[in-house]
Amino acid sequence: MIAFIKGNVFSLDGENIIVDIGGIGYHVLVPPMSFKEKPKIGEEIFLHTYLQVREDGWQLFGFPEREQLEVFRELISVSGIGARLGLATLNHLSSREVVQAVLAGDSGKLNSVPGIGKKIAQRLVLELKEKFKKLSSYEMIDVSHDEEEPNYSNQDVIDALTQLGYSSLEARTAFLKASRSLGQEAESEELIKGALKLLAKF
Repeated sequence: MIAFIKGNVFSLDGENIIVDIGGIGYHVLVPPMSFKEKPKIGEEIFLHTYLQVREDGWQLFGFPEREQLEVFRELISVSGIGARLGLATLNHLSSREVVQAVLAGDSGKLNSVPGIGKKIAQRLVLELKEKFKKLSSYEMIDVSHDEEEPNYSNQDVIDALTQLGYSSLEARTAFLKASRSLGQEAESEELIKGALKLLAKF
């Protein structure tokens, strides 16, 4: 199992990235729209990965954020959603949009993804709603493209929560909710306690 890769971008063509790690090039399929900024040739890159093993070959799928990988895993667990379609979904919608659509029962939004028909969209909602409730553990915060995470985001808080067993999606969303409630001046310890109180309610 290859959990992640870290190396330098050797080549980049759409969803295909070759990552140079110690002189060996790893071919990784990625959703280009998942990057906040397009990777550049020669720069260092870190990707959370999923290794698909099939009789006709192995293929790595990579994601810049942990929650994107978590949502991808859940997507491809549904019949009719292969790895390629899962990748296309996260290139059309953000991981947060996918979770929100499923939790809201918005099969129409999922149906907007090329390759996902009405029946598959409905199946996604039916099969993933409970899983995503457990994954997020609480109501997802709607963060638009114009409203990214606050610049006072404290990675130490998120790391502390993930070390306690929460997913990165749970940790980041709990941190955002706690920080908005407690304010920019809140210390890390206070933010951790606030986030844990939110998580304990679910």
